[in-house]
Amino acid sequence: MTDPFEQFDLPVAFEIDRQQLAERFKRLQAELHPDRFVRQGDQARRMAAAMAADVNEAYAILDDDYRRAVALLERAGVTFDPERDTSQNIEFIEAQIEWRERLEEAESAGDREELDAVGMELEKARDEARSKVAEALADPASPGAQAKDRVLELRFFDRLLTELKRTRQNLARG
Repeated sequence: MTDPFEQFDLPVAFEIDRQQLAERFKRLQAELHPDRFVRQGDQARRMAAAMAADVNEAYAILDDDYRRAVALLERAGVTFDPERDTSQNIEFIEAQIEWRERLEEAESAGDREELDAVGMELEKARDEARSKVAEALADPASPGAQAKDRVLELRFFDRLLTELKRTRQNLARG
């Protein structure tokens, strides 16, 4: 796959112009639409479809804070294994346990108000984690491990917010 930043002609940075990303995505999709290649034969259509898939994947990476941060880490030569890497920050690990316990207790009790309160706190914490990721990735002197820890924290909040959304949906179904 082509480098997503190059593919969309965007600066290599965590903070990107989302509107510019969306506009370039639409333009690339229009340029690579299979209907434009009908008269050029099967091989041209297959190549356009493969290039469109590449554009879709690059867009998905750039549009997602976590995936964009991982791409930046990898681009900087920081090895990142999302299945094995865990935060080395003991305070954050303890906070993870507390967040999960609060969510589980509210879910067990069917306490929608507590779920809403936890959700608001998680959104705020996720925004703070996102800011820390942006700072760590913008600082060329930032050691890879520190930036990696910040990205892992962002991943935790994204996953827990997804879990919270699922919990709310399950409670709404009764």
